[in-house]
Amino acid sequence: MKRSNENENDFISENNEKKRKIIDENELIKKFLCSNFYIDKTLLIKDFIEDKSSIIRVITPSGYGKTVNLNMLRYFFEMNYKDENNNENKKFFENLNIAKETKDGESYIDLYQGKFPVVYINFDDIYLKKSFDETIENFKRFVQKLYSYYGNIKNENLSDYEKEMIKNFKNCKANIYDLKVSIGILCNWLYNTFKKKIILLIDNYDSLILDSLNTPFFNDLYSFNQELLSNIFQKKRYIFKSFITDMDYLLQNGFIEKSIPKLLEFEMLKKEYINNNRDIIWTLFIKFGYLIIDNNKLKIKNKEIKEFIKIKFSNWKDNLYNNFKYSEIIDLFIKNYDEEKIQEFLENSINKENYSPNEDLNNWYALIYSLLSLNNQYVIVTKNNYSERNNIRELLYVHKDYLDRLNNNYENNNNSNSNNSNESNKKNDQFSPYLSEIFYITINIVHKECEFEEGCIQALDDNEKFLFNGLELKNIYNKIIKFGISVCGNKCGVIYEINYGNKFKRKEMATKVYCGENYDDLYEKGYYFIDKTRMINKLIEKGNAVYLITRPKRFGKSLNLKMIQKFFEKHTKGDSKGNDVFDGLEVSKDRKNMRECHKYPVIYLNFKDNQSKTYESAIMYLKSKISSQFKYQREKIDFKKLSTSDQKLWNKIENEEEDMNKLNESIHFLCQCLIKKKFYKRKCIVLIDEYDKIIINSYENGYYETFIGIVRSLFSNIFKGNKYLYFGIITGCLGLELKTFYSGLNNIHEHTLLSDHLFYDCYGFTESELKKILSHFEIPSEEENKIQKEYNGYSCGYGNRMIKKLYNPYSIMKFISNNKNKKDDHLFKNYWFNSESDTVLNKIIKENEFSFKKDFLSLLYGNVIIVEIKKILTLKKNYLKDEVWTVLLHSGYITLSDKEGYKQNIKEMDDQIIKLLQGESKLNENDVNEDLIKKYKNNQLNKHLENYMYYIKIPNNEIFNCFIAKLKESLKNEIKDNNYINNFINGLFNKDIDTINSNLNDYLTCLSQYHLFANEKEYENVYQVLLMQIFIFCIIYGLTAEENSGLGR
Repeated sequence: MKRSNENENDFISENNEKKRKIIDENELIKKFLCSNFYIDKTLLIKDFIEDKSSIIRVITPSGYGKTVNLNMLRYFFEMNYKDENNNENKKFFENLNIAKETKDGESYIDLYQGKFPVVYINFDDIYLKKSFDETIENFKRFVQKLYSYYGNIKNENLSDYEKEMIKNFKNCKANIYDLKVSIGILCNWLYNTFKKKIILLIDNYDSLILDSLNTPFFNDLYSFNQELLSNIFQKKRYIFKSFITDMDYLLQNGFIEKSIPKLLEFEMLKKEYINNNRDIIWTLFIKFGYLIIDNNKLKIKNKEIKEFIKIKFSNWKDNLYNNFKYSEIIDLFIKNYDEEKIQEFLENSINKENYSPNEDLNNWYALIYSLLSLNNQYVIVTKNNYSERNNIRELLYVHKDYLDRLNNNYENNNNSNSNNSNESNKKNDQFSPYLSEIFYITINIVHKECEFEEGCIQALDDNEKFLFNGLELKNIYNKIIKFGISVCGNKCGVIYEINYGNKFKRKEMATKVYCGENYDDLYEKGYYFIDKTRMINKLIEKGNAVYLITRPKRFGKSLNLKMIQKFFEKHTKGDSKGNDVFDGLEVSKDRKNMRECHKYPVIYLNFKDNQSKTYESAIMYLKSKISSQFKYQREKIDFKKLSTSDQKLWNKIENEEEDMNKLNESIHFLCQCLIKKKFYKRKCIVLIDEYDKIIINSYENGYYETFIGIVRSLFSNIFKGNKYLYFGIITGCLGLELKTFYSGLNNIHEHTLLSDHLFYDCYGFTESELKKILSHFEIPSEEENKIQKEYNGYSCGYGNRMIKKLYNPYSIMKFISNNKNKKDDHLFKNYWFNSESDTVLNKIIKENEFSFKKDFLSLLYGNVIIVEIKKILTLKKNYLKDEVWTVLLHSGYITLSDKEGYKQNIKEMDDQIIKLLQGESKLNENDVNEDLIKKYKNNQLNKHLENYMYYIKIPNNEIFNCFIAKLKESLKNEIKDNNYINNFINGLFNKDIDTINSNLNDYLTCLSQYHLFANEKEYENVYQVLLMQIFIFCIIYGLTAEENSGLGR
């Protein structure tokens, strides 16, 4: 092996300053088997330790120092077998170059000298005899001498077979079959005794074969030699363990020394001979003109052939990568991050290899290393030095385009204090999550299979600072995908997580406005969106539960469920386009969250489009929705692995042929199939959107009583006692009480506008989020007050507190869409209540005569009132007062306020409005009773909230306008058959005072005080509004109201 700063001819021409200078130089010369003097080559020790290979083959001509260097390595590493603390050879290295080398503050001598068992074998000591049998007898004596060197070491940890073999080797009684495993058993003996890796040094390994090349027993001796070496390296218990092949050497150096016969005998071309004598390849290369012999050196004939050989070897590697579908397996690491498939492949491969159970860690490491090495676009990078720290093995898998980052110069040139830059660095610093990805694989060993998950987590948590070969990976890569692999025998566990670099930045979002409900569109089509992934953080933190979340329509329920599905759901085969969807978002800031990304089976049902008018059509609708999920999940699994009976039932449900019992159990059955057959190692997530739509629809169409039992059974089977369920989320508008409604579902956690300690800021835009939106779309800040009045005002309770100023997201994004290119004259419209039919409000106004209530009148005047709101809502035709408030709150027509807002409102309430609310008939300013007003305000201020009592108000102008529109429609229907408005108008035109008074009084009697609301709280305003509305109801257009002059209207 040659150091990078060393020339090949330096072996015998070193400067005299590098010669060894000790009192007894002869002792060192004798120890290292030098001919005359010793030239300090001890830095080779450091190179051997830091070399990425594990078995190193050194090929140099005779006399170039191979034996001297191997003896130097032997006496540096070899421990004292009698007394590990007594280091006899340390003195030979204390004044050599290696003594100056340090690592992490400790010298290489303290770290490595005298720490390992060493087996040194020199095949030159095995003399070739006249026959094969005589040569084997000579080898037997060689083995006896080798074993005698370790004769006093105990062998208590070996099997009886191995103990018997050691005894035979020492007594020179082994047969030829035993001799083939002799070196392997010796290494196993040392390994089991000291529990340390062995340094195996083989000198002149090819001498015996080369000497026998022209003998009659060459083939027999060659075969024996191959089996001997195979048995040595089969156990893989050595620090150095992968060959630098002769062909690589030839391509790199242009020549290789080989002693081979020039003539090719016919017998050598037989398949059996070639299989047992691989070196025949060199003879074939010469025969076909690729190589020539020049002074015992094999050389490539010319440049053209050299390029041809390079291409052939590259093609061979590519063919191996493609033909055996290894590309697909490697993609599981670098594209799909498929834990289950990776685990399955590794376990199958480790079984086929039949590795020794005592060498778990290195066996798995070698398997993963050899697999990943097949992809020519990536490079494997290992630790600079070998370490048995905590039974951990580590490697990096780096795309060649970004391999240059793994050097100190790159990190130094790219730190915040450096002004140096170049084109390469500029390219690397651009946001490019795929190309700048690096894969970090950490393997550790556990004692039991039940410890796999814990072992994987320990592997992921190891080296949290991501220091590798002196570099902090987070400073030089955008994205680090880390795999934690724990192994035990022939089984393993795999978990991955995603980490982000210190300088990672998500791409700037576009100014495209999105008002839909499909989370995929946000990323794939580049829409602007507000990051609500903190909801995922909370779900991961809370774990196993079932959540009922209610919010008004268009408040982000469906979009959030799609976001949750996108994060948790495992990719379909070959689909890797979603790997970077969550890069840089809030959920990604905690690497432990990313351990959950894309790993679960997710079942998603959305009942929003249900329009079933009959029980039969509703059942067909349910079957169709569930069938689509079975079709969707079939594409993600190996369907043939299911039992025959499971396949039969699956097909029935998919074809919508199941009976009612199987319909009720269908989603539970789907969960069972996905988890029980180990298609996924994690449990199912079930998401149900618009759950109340099918229930309300059944009530409105008269089949509620027969249909609700089906829904109850379906939901109960999904969420009650389902051991295959991780968590479930049910969303809707109305807070139907599932704990009572669905018998036995007592594990449901309700999250409504009344009380939501978990998701309070996950629905609707907060004030800070609104500011971000306005800034991004360059909406002037002075418009913020107008936007607040129009679309702000929602509140959500959590604990004893309340989050205020939640904006309706749909209205905000529609407003932005209509105004994003405007500098002024921004258009404010009513978006929310025009987005869908307002059946809830229509039915309440029409069927409950709610417009005649004083509380409602007070709300319309902009007041905060105290009402009772029921937590349990039962579907019925006519609602009680408290049930009406419940429906209106959950539907978004009113919102919560607090005590502070209530008191402030009472203090500012207009006296004339108070008179109206108290039922006083006089509206004249002079008739206001100050004591009555004061008493009323004091009574209101001293009110205390009782159970289920809340402060409520109308949230904003948009909802206020919605009420006006609906009331106006209701009033038109109510008065269309009465003649007093027409009589009133005729009286005006005829100047008939009696007719005017009579019909106006009749109108007031019909309307009471409910519709005398206004935006301005002034005395005459209520009558002005009344008269304006009379003319509006008569469809008289072109009306204008007098501006307030302070002298009446």
